[in-house]
Amino acid sequence: MPRRVLVTRSEQSFDLIEAPAPSEHHLQEVVKASPQLIPSDDLGLDGDLLVVGRETSLASGYIDLLCLARSGDLVLVEFKTGPQNPDFRHALAQAIDYGSDLWRLSIEDFDRGVVQRYLAGGRVDAAFRGAGSLSEAIARTGWELSSEDRTALFERLTEVLQTGDFIFVVAAQRFTDSMKNSLDYLNSTMRRGRFFLVEVIQLTGAELIAHAAQVVAAPARGNAARSTAEGGRKEVEEAEYLSSIEDPAYREAVRSIIARCEALGIEVKWRSRGAALRIDTPDRRQPLAIGWMLPEGSHWQAARYVTLGVDPVSLAQTPSVATAVLAYAEQVKSIPGWVAPKSSLIAATFTPTVLPDVLPAVDAALTALVERLGA
Repeated sequence: MPRRVLVTRSEQSFDLIEAPAPSEHHLQEVVKASPQLIPSDDLGLDGDLLVVGRETSLASGYIDLLCLARSGDLVLVEFKTGPQNPDFRHALAQAIDYGSDLWRLSIEDFDRGVVQRYLAGGRVDAAFRGAGSLSEAIARTGWELSSEDRTALFERLTEVLQTGDFIFVVAAQRFTDSMKNSLDYLNSTMRRGRFFLVEVIQLTGAELIAHAAQVVAAPARGNAARSTAEGGRKEVEEAEYLSSIEDPAYREAVRSIIARCEALGIEVKWRSRGAALRIDTPDRRQPLAIGWMLPEGSHWQAARYVTLGVDPVSLAQTPSVATAVLAYAEQVKSIPGWVAPKSSLIAATFTPTVLPDVLPAVDAALTALVERLGA
């Protein structure tokens, strides 16, 4: 049965009914012109995607659509050009080939060799004409990134390029069960990368034409193989960080904070330098950082060692938790021995000589924050 959409305008109501598009190529051009049709939320991403390539040439050919998410993830979109299985296999193989072309590029090479070529070409969106680099294009989006968000974006993009952990999307009017089964196999067995099938449909009625897109096949949530791989990486990163701490009392104090955060449901997000302590909020998909653990000699916005608190720019984007988080920040600043970061952070830094002695007070502050959020 064709899908129907009821549209109400003023006091009029009418149906839009799914109808075949003139060709797969027609829908391909529609999505290329309006990439916001791609349901980024269903891909596990936050906000609209930034196009950084459209029919951009790579070593293996011309990629249909290449997009960047505000998280730093890369989305490679390839369109199935016909209804048969060979067309699907070709599109899937092409997408993987393009991923191999991007794999192990540095951010600088990705920017110069892919993004800047697209920005300088004739297929760039009007809002991004004149942007000369990836950073300039990001600045023109509506993402409203804090400095922490921006740092996290480029760290994740670096990781994605080095590991090949891309998001692959094959788009078409229809997919068969065998195609969906092939995708399930890839998502269950591939160590890196996530694969999605997106159906793009055309609806007509009342002299109107509309288009919609929906994910019809995706990685299973809680995929066991992927969870095991991610858990393994986390354990390695945590072990490397802890082994870099020479003071045994400070190392055990940090280990206790990590364990307490995990028990409370506070995410410990490992990065190239240390980790961020993050909480989920209703305001946005990206969690809010409420602390940082950094190796000696490293800093982020003057946060050093173990720094607990919040970036006010990020907090402004999560008003629903502002009261609880500000109370938490004041509580950690009441703990003896803290040092104020020389930045705009509303936070307290605890040095290796201080942290072991104030660990119970730090534990109490983290526990109180979770209790306030759950109240």
